[in-house]
Amino acid sequence: LHVRPGETITIHDYQLTLEGLIPTQGPNYRDLVARFRVRQGGVDIGLIEPAKRIFTARNFPTTEAALKTRWFSQLYVSPGDPAPDGSIAIRLFYKPFVLLIWIGPLIMMLGALFSLSDRRLRVGAPKPAARREPSPQPAE
Repeated sequence: LHVRPGETITIHDYQLTLEGLIPTQGPNYRDLVARFRVRQGGVDIGLIEPAKRIFTARNFPTTEAALKTRWFSQLYVSPGDPAPDGSIAIRLFYKPFVLLIWIGPLIMMLGALFSLSDRRLRVGAPKPAARREPSPQPAE
């Protein structure tokens, strides 16, 4: 998907408008930051700024993706290479309820704690010795 500055992309209930491509300089890298204004249902909810970063020492490119978390869902934007016409390639994903994945480990932890609450159910817990009555011995 290629986007030019000023264009708006819609995914799910979100509208992302590319405000511009901003070149920046870091201590050992150059960035091309894509600034997106994010709206949900027409209401402004903020900015996200993914970047294409090139480390100058080895001319090594990396991608700095941007996440916008809303309740249990996330927007994910990852920039690609800029095109000669001023547009930039992006990957855009909407991941509904992705943060609910953390409920699984919490339920497992609660189950483990619950299983430790009853001593009879613990694995490896010693069982009380059965009391044996002496058996009658024949008289001699």
